[in-house]
Amino acid sequence: MTDRNRVLIALAVLGDALVFVLFIALTPIEHGSVEIAAFWRTGLPFAGVWLLASPWLGAFRISTLTRWRLVVWRIPLIWLGCGIVAVLLRVWLTDRTFSWAFTLASITLLAAMLLAWRTLLLLAVRRIRRD
Repeated sequence: MTDRNRVLIALAVLGDALVFVLFIALTPIEHGSVEIAAFWRTGLPFAGVWLLASPWLGAFRISTLTRWRLVVWRIPLIWLGCGIVAVLLRVWLTDRTFSWAFTLASITLLAAMLLAWRTLLLLAVRRIRRD
């Protein structure tokens, strides 16, 4: 693996982690309060499952990071599986009841955020490679 590919993978991991931080930071705006516990209660299961499982499922393959067709279907599909596991883990860890509304909203919003971030990364990679 080249140094350029290592940097690309590191950027993807960092950016993905920041997507989860942003998601958790924005949720209190919707609910009207800021809770540090939300970072642990929601952020940890979502980010943890993604960052532990998605590499095994291909989210950080160079092909996934550099090909639009793969970004468009692979990232949302991998996130769907990870998101479902994360919601169930969150329910189990926090002793909260399962909520379809929370599940659909969080999985959909995070899929859109991950896809938007990965699209920006792909565009940056393409621009750098052209120069």
